[in-house]
Amino acid sequence: MSTSSATSASSGAPTMPAATDTSAGALFLHPYATIFVKSHVPLELELHSANYGKWSAFFKAMCGKFGLLHHIDGSVPPRRTDPAWEQIDCCVRMWLYGSVSQDVLDFTMAENQTARELWVAISNKFQANKAPRAIFLSEDFHSMTQGDLSVMDFGKKMKLAADVLREVGHPVAEPTLVLNLLRGIHPKFSNTKDIVAGTKDITFDEALNQFALKELRMANEAKVLSSTALVAATKGYGSSCRPSSSTAPPPQQQHLQLPQQQQQQRRRRKKGGNGSGGAQQQQYQQQQ
Repeated sequence: MSTSSATSASSGAPTMPAATDTSAGALFLHPYATIFVKSHVPLELELHSANYGKWSAFFKAMCGKFGLLHHIDGSVPPRRTDPAWEQIDCCVRMWLYGSVSQDVLDFTMAENQTARELWVAISNKFQANKAPRAIFLSEDFHSMTQGDLSVMDFGKKMKLAADVLREVGHPVAEPTLVLNLLRGIHPKFSNTKDIVAGTKDITFDEALNQFALKELRMANEAKVLSSTALVAATKGYGSSCRPSSSTAPPPQQQHLQLPQQQQQQRRRRKKGGNGSGGAQQQQYQQQQ
């Protein structure tokens, strides 16, 4: 038994092997290097997106889960001469590389930087020029309208805009969110708008659910009216195609009636011929 193994067994504290295990003759792979970052940070940070706040929250939670927050928050000074610390810091840096886009890395990645330095560079990139950005973001937020979007998509768009404003230091209060929703919602929801406006202390989610319910009801009513009109049109077309009672009889009856009509015409001709001949004979006798 080696001296390090004896010390570990006597103290009872687990120890990690060195970077190279000479006794086994194989390279040691740190457990943090086997972690798939996408399993803990499900979204990718993009340069022209509004997901920095969510990405930052996911990544901090991941580092906190493994007890590595000090590698990005600067609470512990770096130990670049310590191989064990350097190995763990490289793992955290690889997590950062794997959770941001190439465009972000083009502006923030540098040679021989620590995970903390990369974290600060990313943060500065997305939080720079807060005051000018807040002006334009606030203007976009307060001019937002629903248009062709569904109620839920419109609410999601407004909530994302509010999150971006919060990230630049201008959080949007709950009543302001509700008022902006009432201002930008489609005019067809005017009745529901009056109900929401008259509800005291209503939250943004509650107001959004009210409009979504009204939208669902209106869509169902339109579907019922469309199906009713289709049924009525189908019935009208079927009745117009039916034959009337004054139309000609079927072909079989026509074949049967044709000989009967010819026989009646012949009888009429015979009677007419006999009548005219008898009258001429009577006139001839009277003249004599």
